[in-house]
Amino acid sequence: MKRKLLNRRKFLKNTSAGMAGAAVSSTVAGSSLFCNILKKTDVPAILGGKPVRTKPINVSWPIYDDTDVQMYLDAFHNKKWSEMGNRETENVCKFEKKFAELMGVPYCVATMNGTTSLYASLNALGVGPGDEVIVGPYTFIATINAILLLFALPVFVDTDPETFMINADLIEERITEHTRAILPVHIGGGAADMDKILTISKKYNIPVVEDACQAWLGEWRNKKLGSLGDTGCFSFQVSKNLCCGEGGAIIGNNETLLNKCRAFRSYGRDPKEKEGYPGANLRITPFQTAILMAQMRRLEEQQTLRSNNAAYLDKLLEDIPGFDPHKKYSGQTRHAYHRYFMRYNKEYFNDLPRSKFIRAVEAEGISVRPMYGTIPLNKQAFIEYHLNSRAFKNVFSKERLNKYRRENHCPENDKICEEIGLVIKQTVLLAAKKDIEDIAEAVVKIQKNSVKLL
Repeated sequence: MKRKLLNRRKFLKNTSAGMAGAAVSSTVAGSSLFCNILKKTDVPAILGGKPVRTKPINVSWPIYDDTDVQMYLDAFHNKKWSEMGNRETENVCKFEKKFAELMGVPYCVATMNGTTSLYASLNALGVGPGDEVIVGPYTFIATINAILLLFALPVFVDTDPETFMINADLIEERITEHTRAILPVHIGGGAADMDKILTISKKYNIPVVEDACQAWLGEWRNKKLGSLGDTGCFSFQVSKNLCCGEGGAIIGNNETLLNKCRAFRSYGRDPKEKEGYPGANLRITPFQTAILMAQMRRLEEQQTLRSNNAAYLDKLLEDIPGFDPHKKYSGQTRHAYHRYFMRYNKEYFNDLPRSKFIRAVEAEGISVRPMYGTIPLNKQAFIEYHLNSRAFKNVFSKERLNKYRRENHCPENDKICEEIGLVIKQTVLLAAKKDIEDIAEAVVKIQKNSVKLL
């Protein structure tokens, strides 16, 4: 089977380079699907040909039914539109208990969104002015904003180009006397290398905050992502696999630490220990938690479908040289698939730039995108805005900020953002099997005709 697969990939590469004509060998093609795809010589839609799909793959999101609506209305008719008592009868507490059980931890604190879950976690761990937090640059801006809001420096560690996660092998060299936390991001629902990260955490006595905002039900060695570090943070924004419009949660095993997060969420008041802590107003509403409890009814079934479709797409893409699914670490036992990551190698597409590939594939009715645009996060203007602010200049010396600038380089991440990284959103993985096949067909079609698209 391995011999057949290698031969088929080599054949496709040669075909894309114009070296093998249109011939198809039955000894090369190991699947009827790829036999059919390879036999097609259609003109790309972007050049006037017929597209693979007349309409994009579109699964309406979010998904809800009458039960969801009724649970929301029950919260409305209850007239307790803001809950602050932390009583077991309240919607917020009911959700916290249910989500903690789902994640396999004893404690959960619900917040207004994923950003505030990160913000409250870092605050509870004592991160503040002058501190540093180690983090990867391949993430949503909210991860970095949570650090900057506490007047700490986000110290970027380059991305593993195979997995798109923080490269754990580079973390130790970025640790200084100012390092207060390590913040790995389980981007897209995959898993950072938690074995290595937790080993470093223990060695240096540095706490870990897992950004699991895209990783509901994802697992590392059969433990839920978010449950391995000191805290785990989640988002329930409308695009997420578990959503309520906006919303967030912090989970963990340390009651004292989670009580600090709970207090910070509500003006610094700890309803259990009756102690005063620093605080803000980051509370979630009973309407949001009512929606979440309704959405949780179908989470496992949806996740199973995403996983099955992702596994099928993995197999299809294995046959296409230069267009590969991202790799997973061996400790990852379940992927949450909020995003499906792919690596584009233009060498196998006659050096067709990624931007032109994207336009050509989208003309076929298949939507693919860079994760968050093409400018790497650590190079974006908001970083300099903070470094040049009066507050940061008061906290950090000029020499330290200049050193930070000199060291703020992540070349592998630059390559992912600018040249090779592509993603498919989670709703596509809720589509039918034929829709998944259309993705592979569109990619092969563009690869076979790539020289015409230069």
